[in-house]
Amino acid sequence: MTHDAAPEENLFGFNDFGFDKAIIKSIKNEGFITPTPIQEMAILPVMSGVDLMGIAQTGSGKTAAFSLPTMNRLLQEYKAPEKNKPKVLIIAPTRELVMQIGKFIDTFSRGTPIKSLVVAGGQPYQPQIRKLKYGVDILISTPGRLIDHMGSGTVRLDQCHTFILDEADRMLDMGFIDEVKEMQAALREDHQTVMFSATMNAKVRRLSGDLLKNPEYVEQERKNLVAETVTHKLMNVRRKNKTDLLIELLQDEGIGKALIFARTKLGADNICGLLKEAFRDTPVRVDAIHGDKKQRTREKILLNFRKGRTTVLVATDVAARGIDVDGITHVINYELPIEAENYVHRVGRTGRAGAFGLAISFCDPSDVRLLREIESLIKIKIDVDVNHKYHFDLSEVRDFKKGGRGKFDKPRSRRKDSGSDGRRKESGEKRRREFKRDDGGYKKADGGFKKTSQAPRRASKPEHAKKPEYAKKPEYAKKITSKKPSFAPKPKREYDPKRDSYKFDSDAFGDDPVMKKLRGKPMKRKVKSNDEARERPEKKYDKNKDIVLKGKKDSTSNKRVKLTTTKKQTGGYKTFTGKRNVVKGNRST
Repeated sequence: MTHDAAPEENLFGFNDFGFDKAIIKSIKNEGFITPTPIQEMAILPVMSGVDLMGIAQTGSGKTAAFSLPTMNRLLQEYKAPEKNKPKVLIIAPTRELVMQIGKFIDTFSRGTPIKSLVVAGGQPYQPQIRKLKYGVDILISTPGRLIDHMGSGTVRLDQCHTFILDEADRMLDMGFIDEVKEMQAALREDHQTVMFSATMNAKVRRLSGDLLKNPEYVEQERKNLVAETVTHKLMNVRRKNKTDLLIELLQDEGIGKALIFARTKLGADNICGLLKEAFRDTPVRVDAIHGDKKQRTREKILLNFRKGRTTVLVATDVAARGIDVDGITHVINYELPIEAENYVHRVGRTGRAGAFGLAISFCDPSDVRLLREIESLIKIKIDVDVNHKYHFDLSEVRDFKKGGRGKFDKPRSRRKDSGSDGRRKESGEKRRREFKRDDGGYKKADGGFKKTSQAPRRASKPEHAKKPEYAKKPEYAKKITSKKPSFAPKPKREYDPKRDSYKFDSDAFGDDPVMKKLRGKPMKRKVKSNDEARERPEKKYDKNKDIVLKGKKDSTSNKRVKLTTTKKQTGGYKTFTGKRNVVKGNRST
């Protein structure tokens, strides 16, 4: 959708699709007049109910291309949704993207009975379960959270007639292929499948063949894979100088909002910390967003970035996929992406809706191969900006594809003409001069030494090189090589049945002093006779006399009551008056 200033009756093209009056009214209220090319090609096929495969770059209006016709189909013969059974399922790879789609559907479904719900990770389950119980028409979800609801029985897809996959290429890169196939198996037999992707690689083509039945293919015409409104620039900089160069770039007053990309979550936090320290006393506000942050925190960060309170946002590829913020003037690739397709999604955050943007990429010597793959994918030779003090010549870096040796390759072995080999050769010649043999084995010729034919193959060593002969050792100095004498084992004690072997007396331990000491003296026990035990006086109790216990007196009966104590889980004891048990005699009542 685009905004135009021309008269409405000449440029308004959404009337040609036959939308419901409520949808047309929402479109007019939002100020959209003419559909984008991908919307013109995709709206009618989606509205007719056939399977569709759409290829369009980021920011081309894909969300409206599948949302508007889907809502129009629901309004044609609207029926209230059943409990836990949505009619339309929309899947996107990230939380930010599903929230963006949910916000779009809420905006354009005003004045209609359509109910929608966003289900994503990082949010509590109970509100989602409660809304699913009341029934929703359109369910927008991430794959992981939807599988959880399907497993618990809070989502059933047997009444779902439309299945939409947005950013299918990214979803496959994140490893959601099994979850997608599990969702499709739970749908009704005559369902419609719609897929949209920014790139058409082998994985997406294979998935479309498995999910789609006789689909229609629509693709937005474009000269390049990225939008023409984006200008690409390359800066060759070594890794140690990247932060300094980034700080210099962000000092430009022409930057409205800048989005900086890092490969990892830890890298995004580190870059954010360095920038906060550098711009502490300036109006530049920096923040970071990635998957480790809570969903509520991520929503707040995006709101601040959208409102302009945050001017620089550091993000990873996954977290930034759903960032649809107006006014992003610069996208800076602090680190080039490992996969070339992610470059397309990164730079697609700027230059949206006809606006112009600048994409700057830092390239260090280890990123040469990644740069070649990106240029091959987008079919653009990125211009190099040499107007900075950290620039270096990229031609000096080894080309990994050709396998040539460059300036940054270190030799893995010593060369023949190295200084160490020369010193080794020189020291060998010196030793040959010092140990020149007297028998003519070597002679000096032409400044060097050459072996003669008259010399024996093995000449005798000089006298000073021979080992001295020592006198033989006397007999007493010889080492004793005889084996150690073997000690005869002690004879085993024969078993005597007449003797108590369990009695620990001196005979049981023999003459061992240690065992005797451990044994000690035997314990003497005094055994009382039966007569002495019977003489023990028995304690008599008087039932009529109360037993006096320690405690407080009862105000009614003027008697002592037993106090109970309980132990807390946190430790310690606390005395309190519990059930008042009046004790009489030897039993409590």
